[in-house]
Amino acid sequence: PESPELHVRYAEEQNAHKNRSLPLNPTIAPALNQYLQQYKPKEHLFECTPRNLEYVLEEVGERAGIRRMQVGFETLRWTCAVRDFRLGMPEDRLRQKMGLSKISWRETREKIYALSGR
Repeated sequence: PESPELHVRYAEEQNAHKNRSLPLNPTIAPALNQYLQQYKPKEHLFECTPRNLEYVLEEVGERAGIRRMQVGFETLRWTCAVRDFRLGMPEDRLRQKMGLSKISWRETREKIYALSGR
């Protein structure tokens, strides 16, 4: 690829349709290389539990002055989806980025339309 990509893969076969590749900004390369040299991940790029990620997100929210109830992974997911939609990301690309089936996308698309003010 022309720029770095993050590949999200699910171990369970029934979730294989959720596998996807997300483009990363090329400016991330130096920080990623530093991380790889320092931590030397073996199986997963980031070895942490979902709960550890929640702690990190909570701390980031506190530093940004955001109350705990206002920040969460689901909020970030929807915020990103609405932002991408407003910026003109093709619907099929957005659906794939969110890891949704075409059937699930129908309902989600309507919510994104409403949240985007369209």
